[in-house]
Amino acid sequence: NFDVGRDVSLKALDEAMLAQELVFLTSQKEAEVDEPTEEDFYHVGTICKVKQMIKLPGETVRVLVEGISRGRAKDIKLEDGYFRAVVEEVVFDAENSEKDLEIEAFVRNVFDAFEEYINIGNKVSPEILISLGEIDDVDRFIDTIAANVYLKPEQKQQILEEFDISKRLELIYTILLEEIDILKIEKKITLRVKKQMNKVQKEY
Repeated sequence: NFDVGRDVSLKALDEAMLAQELVFLTSQKEAEVDEPTEEDFYHVGTICKVKQMIKLPGETVRVLVEGISRGRAKDIKLEDGYFRAVVEEVVFDAENSEKDLEIEAFVRNVFDAFEEYINIGNKVSPEILISLGEIDDVDRFIDTIAANVYLKPEQKQQILEEFDISKRLELIYTILLEEIDILKIEKKITLRVKKQMNKVQKEY
């Protein structure tokens, strides 16, 4: 779910509810731009079905959507007060990849790295590992991890835009290893600072 306040976005939602209830969600390249044009959006995003709209105090609406698949906008135009897009659905064919030993090995490495990330960070519930172990679709496996790891917006977009399954796995694996290193350094800094604080408290 997310909140919508811009007139152009509210108009798009109203039109979606009158039609197939489908919307194409994508990010702005620069969040500070208040009146974006066609060129201010990433062209790879998610095709979603609008499940619920709730009006909040003021002019804001809270929207609940369900992701269907990734998509690539072939054309985005501002028409009738909202953005309309011609979107190509991108479906990953997992039939051959899931039998590939290299893919299987990569999945195991990513799973192990994510488990280490959870154990060090203590910010994600370990229960997610049970759900993750039951996912057969490699693409959804990657998406689930990406949704539970601290990522910069540009990293999220990079993962979203990569359609080669091996490269997607390599990308999320690299990010996980970098985050694990950062978490380890953070822990060392915290321990060092606490040790110094305890020393100062004892002296007083």
